[in-house]
Amino acid sequence: MNRQQLPSHLEAIYGPDEIRIRVATVAARLDPWAAEIRKQSGQHLLVVCILRGGVFFFSDLLQAMHESVEPAFCRCHAYRKGVNGDAAAELQVDFPVTVAGRAVLLVDNICDSGRTLAEVVRLCRERGAAEVRTAVLIHRLREDSRLTPDHRAFTHPGTEWFAGYGLRDGDAAMNFPTVFRVVRSTAVS
Repeated sequence: MNRQQLPSHLEAIYGPDEIRIRVATVAARLDPWAAEIRKQSGQHLLVVCILRGGVFFFSDLLQAMHESVEPAFCRCHAYRKGVNGDAAAELQVDFPVTVAGRAVLLVDNICDSGRTLAEVVRLCRERGAAEVRTAVLIHRLREDSRLTPDHRAFTHPGTEWFAGYGLRDGDAAMNFPTVFRVVRSTAVS
């Protein structure tokens, strides 16, 4: 979809320029840590993308960093397919990454309840990671959150659903370069 085909129920909240600036800011905060890890351990910081949604932020973040890092991937399913905001009864995590003795940065698009990140942090620690930190594009402020990310590009107090830049409306709009607030959902029930 191009800009002319943008659904009317999506309202822009964070544009590409603002996202780029915020991602660069997070990268600048991570570079000294990545350099220190390399100096102390001789290994690159292991940066794990939580798929699917985290891929856009992950890619832009790694390209904005000046330090070399080692990318890796983990797939999680936290929401029911095609339904906005409806958490899956059971969190599914496919985490084939070896983390023993490594400094790990987990990267996702959003920390909402913190359920996904908290579980992947737990798995990393259980598998012997030397250190685990987290970075997200958006940290939604919730009183019931299980985790506060170490790094975030945006902090958002509202409860609305987002789409674009890896966030989805139903199963659509993930690839837009803007983050939108979903004003009305078109997701199937």
